[in-house]
Amino acid sequence: MKKEIIVLFCFMCVLLQAQTTVHLKDKESKMPVAYANIWKAQSLYRTADSSGVFTVDAKDRTNYFKITCVGYHDTIAKITDDIYLRPNKIDLDEVKLVKRKFAKTVKLGKAKRGDSHYGVQWDTKIAMTAKYFPNNSNQGKYLGKAKFFTTTTAKNRLISVSIYSVGNDGKPNEILNTDHLIYKLKKGTNEVEADLNFLNIEFPDNGIFIIIQHPLLEQNKSYSKNSNHPNGFFYEPLISIDKTKEFTDSWYFQEEWKQSLGYSLNIELLLSD
Repeated sequence: MKKEIIVLFCFMCVLLQAQTTVHLKDKESKMPVAYANIWKAQSLYRTADSSGVFTVDAKDRTNYFKITCVGYHDTIAKITDDIYLRPNKIDLDEVKLVKRKFAKTVKLGKAKRGDSHYGVQWDTKIAMTAKYFPNNSNQGKYLGKAKFFTTTTAKNRLISVSIYSVGNDGKPNEILNTDHLIYKLKKGTNEVEADLNFLNIEFPDNGIFIIIQHPLLEQNKSYSKNSNHPNGFFYEPLISIDKTKEFTDSWYFQEEWKQSLGYSLNIELLLSD
């Protein structure tokens, strides 16, 4: 029995040593940077938690990683205990101040419980999806709210929402929000309402993308109940979609943005003046 305990202890030590813990910090304030994305080559590798912490497997310690985070410059770095990110400060001369009326609202798309849904599989090939909203004579309107349905088997799952411009090739291009939009979810099927009003983003002439991203965190993992695959898992929440062969408004990121020909995300976008 004593030998078994010693062997188990040694095994756990090996597992702990096989990973490196990294802390992301603001270069100026030295405070933790939460929910940054860590990229290996062109694939999403990890998401830092609310304390700015993520782990790297032993085999990946010598690799270079790209780190992206809302409000910070992209950073290319090798793994060290602490990595510092440089804040991306906004020039006040570039900020357009407007007085919103909030008198008229326009609804694009529809948030609903669709005929299907998707999660993110364990190998995280697809963790970001997008829905395109064209601008059909909605000049002078601002982004108000984005709504969609999620399903979870446990409380406190997280989902991230971002806003991207449309590139010349029609794909998602640059992120437009300067603040994190992270939402903690209730158990079951519920509507997520992302308030975009405070961002004061005018609806561009060529439209916009609403991006949904699954943070690759332990608290988002749903483990298999199949005894043959006890360590199998996928990332929640499940996102409502409709299967279709007609719409081409939805995209997914798999080393690059690709258009989905099989489903449409059930996202609703509200505009206001």
